[in-house]
Amino acid sequence: MKTLDQRLQILEDKDEIRELTARYCYAVVAQDGDALLDMFASDGEFHMGESSWRGQAELSKLYREQVGAIAPKPFIQNHVIQVNGDTATGNCAVEIRVVEQGESVTACGHYDDNYRRVNGKWKFAKRVFHLYHWAKLSEGWAGKTTGPSLK
Repeated sequence: MKTLDQRLQILEDKDEIRELTARYCYAVVAQDGDALLDMFASDGEFHMGESSWRGQAELSKLYREQVGAIAPKPFIQNHVIQVNGDTATGNCAVEIRVVEQGESVTACGHYDDNYRRVNGKWKFAKRVFHLYHWAKLSEGWAGKTTGPSLK
């Protein structure tokens, strides 16, 4: 059985990780590429469909050049986090609002995440985004499973 201190540390770690994903959403909305890059470990990865970005140079292209083109407004919920010392895994659901060519778009999916504590601060080691739908709000999402193409 874990000690009270160990249990408290796990709760604090989970709270910091939840805040990391919340700060991620706010930084995406603000188009703050520097903040987004700082949330990833130096060898961090992001995967979405067939596209992948690894390391700070590639992540910089994604968060400083490409995300602004679609200007997503993400909302995170339903975290499940497992902490194991200085590493953790988890997943969380995401709803996304976007305007494409003057039309409201709704999207949703989930992230599978690996986290790593770096110099006392939790960071993303790897994020994998799984898209459920990407659809014009006026049309609904029934049968829609495609999304934007980022490279």
